Amino acid sequence: MNHKERVLAAVNLEEPDRVPWSPYFGFAGNVYNGLCEYFNVDPRDSMRLFEKLDADVFISDPYPPAESIKRFPDGSYRDDWGVVHKPIPSPGFGTRIVDSPIKSIEDFERYEPPDPHMLIFDQLDRDIEQYGGEYAIMSGIGFTLFERAWTLRGFRRILMDFYRNPSFTEKLLDMITDYVVEVAKLVVERPIDIYWIGDDYGDQRGLFMSPDVWRRFIKPRLRRIVEVPKSKGIHVFIHSDGNVSAIIEDLIEVGITILNPVQPLALDPAWVKDKFGDRLCLFGTIDIQKTLPFGTPQDVVDEVKLRMETCGQGGGLILAPSHSVTPETPVENVLALVEAIKKYGRYPIKYP
Repeated sequence: MNHKERVLAAVNLEEPDRVPWSPYFGFAGNVYNGLCEYFNVDPRDSMRLFEKLDADVFISDPYPPAESIKRFPDGSYRDDWGVVHKPIPSPGFGTRIVDSPIKSIEDFERYEPPDPHMLIFDQLDRDIEQYGGEYAIMSGIGFTLFERAWTLRGFRRILMDFYRNPSFTEKLLDMITDYVVEVAKLVVERPIDIYWIGDDYGDQRGLFMSPDVWRRFIKPRLRRIVEVPKSKGIHVFIHSDGNVSAIIEDLIEVGITILNPVQPLALDPAWVKDKFGDRLCLFGTIDIQKTLPFGTPQDVVDEVKLRMETCGQGGGLILAPSHSVTPETPVENVLALVEAIKKYGRYPIKYP
C-alpha cells in the first residue's frame, strides 16, 4: 500500500498493511531542528523530513493574504479577523489571545468578517498536484466555530453569552458559520481526502459548557459545515481536545467520521474504540503530556503497542501525537515512536 491507500483503509474502518501515522500539529522548533539534524535534512525542506519520518497524512490549508495580517514590533500580530495574538515568552512555543475585536453588541454591529474568497489556495493546489497521488491530503480550517467565537468575543464573555445574550450569540455563530461554509465549499472543490475541522469544546474534565448548550448553539451549525464535505463523499475529521465523551454520539450524528486527538489523559482511547469504533476512526491517541516528553523510549514503544492492542483491531486507527510535540520532548522519543509504528503497527496484529 502507498500512504494514501493506507490512510483511506483506516478511515474506512479496514485494516491496512500497517497503522498510518501523522505528525499532525508538528514539533516545537528545537525538536524539529533536532530531527532535521538526525536525518541530515535542511530545516527549510520540511517535506524531506516528512518523508524521512515515513508519515502518511499530508496537511495543507488555505491561508489569508499577508496584507491582512498586521505585525507589531514585540512579535504580536493582528490576524485577518482582528484578533491579536502574542507569543508566549517561555518556553517560546505558541501564542495567546490578548485582544478581541467584539467586546460589545455595538462592536458586532460594526464588525465585518474577512472575505473567504480572499484566502490563498495556491499552496494547497501545488501540494495536491505534487503529493496527492502518494499521500492522503487533509485540508480545512482551525478555530472553526466555538473557538472562532471566543477569540472574537473573549472566552469568558462567550460562555456568559450562552445564557445572558442567546440571541446575540446565535447571530455571532451564524456569521462565523456562513464564513466557514464558504471556505469548505472552496476547499472541497479540490480532490482532497479528508476535510478537517478544529474546535475545542472542553478541557480534561469535560465540556466548557453543558451538553444541552452545545447541542443548542454548536451542533446545528457544525452540521451545516460538515454537510459540505460530506456531500462530496469526503471524510470529516474534527480536532477537539479534552474530554468530549458527552457529545461523541452527537459528533457522529452530524457526520464526523474521524475523531482527534483522543487525548489519552482525558479520554480513554480504548473506551472510545470499544463504544464507537464501528463508526469512528481514532486519529491521535499518543500522549504528549507525559509519555512523549517525560517517558523513556521504551515507554513510547509500550504506548504504541498498547494502542495497537486496544484500538488497532479492525483498522480505524491513525496514530499521532495528541497535539504539537512540546519543547521538552527528546528527539529519541520521536524516533522511538516512528520505529515502534514500523515494527508493531503491522496488520494483522500478531503480538500478545
